[in-house]
Amino acid sequence: MEKNQHIYYLSHTDACCSFLASVKLHDFFYPSQNAKQEQQYVQDGGNGDTAENQESMEALGTGGAVITCDTRFVVKSLDLADSSREEEESPIPEQYIGMDRDEFLSAMNSYSESPSLNDLNKGFLSLDVQKFSAQEVVIQKNYESKKKCTEFYLAVENNYVVVYEADKKTKYMSTGIPLQSLSAELAKEILQFKYVGSEAELYNFLESYSS
Repeated sequence: MEKNQHIYYLSHTDACCSFLASVKLHDFFYPSQNAKQEQQYVQDGGNGDTAENQESMEALGTGGAVITCDTRFVVKSLDLADSSREEEESPIPEQYIGMDRDEFLSAMNSYSESPSLNDLNKGFLSLDVQKFSAQEVVIQKNYESKKKCTEFYLAVENNYVVVYEADKKTKYMSTGIPLQSLSAELAKEILQFKYVGSEAELYNFLESYSS
């Protein structure tokens, strides 16, 4: 019996040594693979996914994040004319509640194409979605403020109505109003630079014909 136990012990020891030798041999020929696994383990803290990774996935919309009534809504403003910045937090607009990332990006693209009159008046240029998660949504509106103009002309660019300042060379804003949506008589006048006078008259026109 003792002899058999001794033989078993030697066999078990030989097996362990053989396994360790195999591991060392694998590490010798594939050191980068083992190093990558160790590095990934350290980065993940041994848990597979860190909180930072999860937050990043959520910000990119890969975690199925959806806007709720508790989502923080932050609007940043950047004036490219003087590099001034502002930041404001407000309740999330009701129309955005329930949207996922793709739906919200689509809504922001639509807004960029037809911004509010207030944003147009401030020299709105573009909008960027900087962060999207269930906890917080951050957008940045980019403006370029201009010296106040007192007279305006309507013209056409790419079949859409645009507004020029009194010199007929400086574009004041794009309106998003298709030329084909106007009457033939009005469209003809705009094609020849229609004078609209003051800022108040301009915005009366935009409110009448903006969808």
